[in-house]
Amino acid sequence: MKKITTVALLATVLSGCGSDSSSTAPVKPPTKPVNPPTKPVNPPATPVKPKADYVFSPDKLDEVKRERQDIQDHAMALTYNGVRYDKIKFSEEVTDSEKLIRLTDNSGLKNVDLYLPGAVDNKNCIIYAESKILDKFNCDANIRSISNDTTFIATTTIDKNLSVSLEYNNDMSEYVTAIGNTILSEAKNGNKVTITTSFAFSYFYRDANPGVEMPSTLGASTYFQLSDIVNSNLGSKMTLKFNNFVGGSGDDGINMYTGLMINSNKMTTIVTSTGSVFSGGTDLFAAGNPRILQRSDTNKAIELNKQVGVHSWAEDGKTAKEFPYTNESHRKQATYFNKVMGDKGIDFYIFTLDSAPANGEHWMTKADSDKYDFITRIE
Repeated sequence: MKKITTVALLATVLSGCGSDSSSTAPVKPPTKPVNPPTKPVNPPATPVKPKADYVFSPDKLDEVKRERQDIQDHAMALTYNGVRYDKIKFSEEVTDSEKLIRLTDNSGLKNVDLYLPGAVDNKNCIIYAESKILDKFNCDANIRSISNDTTFIATTTIDKNLSVSLEYNNDMSEYVTAIGNTILSEAKNGNKVTITTSFAFSYFYRDANPGVEMPSTLGASTYFQLSDIVNSNLGSKMTLKFNNFVGGSGDDGINMYTGLMINSNKMTTIVTSTGSVFSGGTDLFAAGNPRILQRSDTNKAIELNKQVGVHSWAEDGKTAKEFPYTNESHRKQATYFNKVMGDKGIDFYIFTLDSAPANGEHWMTKADSDKYDFITRIE
């Protein structure tokens, strides 16, 4: 992507020199070139850096919010034990075919987690609440009624013999796992608000796969939670603490707006001694000022603690660097980092592209951080 085509410069030098038998002096003195060297006809085909010229506008944000809200409100509905849960709060991609979804009722007071395997996985659906499995039901392919728009399941549960139904939009369900599953909890102390992250499905994984730490992900749920906190605490001094392993974003389109909200509200961002950030999580950490790292082990170099990680991105089977820097994705990222980090933001973004492939990871060193003025304080 960085290949630069150079154009050879052509210059023609015409000089005349005549002599006869009686004189060695030139008849015509050398003349200046008729065509002096000129500037390259064509500039380099590929810019050295992406331009920070993307416009993050309120209209674009409103469109992004409407699309994501539509998925949360209309993608899926579960009716169990007389309660209809029809809004998605959080979601998790367990595997390519398995989903974990937290649904809430209209009041927002009752929640259940739904484990939804693929139609051919030969596994039961599970209805789960904190620390206990409420029920299970058969959701194999032969029980799913599929139309062009929706899939519908109506049956009775295995454990309690209760009626249960599940309906989901076939198209929207493909995007459900991009909603994210990072909980933002707020605590107030006078004019100070501390926002702390946690993983929505920590209890489910504790019971299903104990001892395994799963990263939480970011998406529309993160944006809407933070927006509610900001709007109810205008004028307060806010600190965002990454208190668990906050991994990547399932939806960069809205994650950058989350970061811009952090930046515009002058939040402090802290990776706590129990937390870490990676990929989209690092993007949000970057939006704070100051940016503080509390080391999990003060005797280790920061990269060995694996608390601030970066990598490149890929799209449609192509790596980031296979796209020209004029591509909109590059320009959006460059604009974002320029806004939240200032002059060194674009160079930091390029560093992330070179740090590790999209399926890899690079944990930042102190030298990395110092080069881009990234972590402003290490504790």
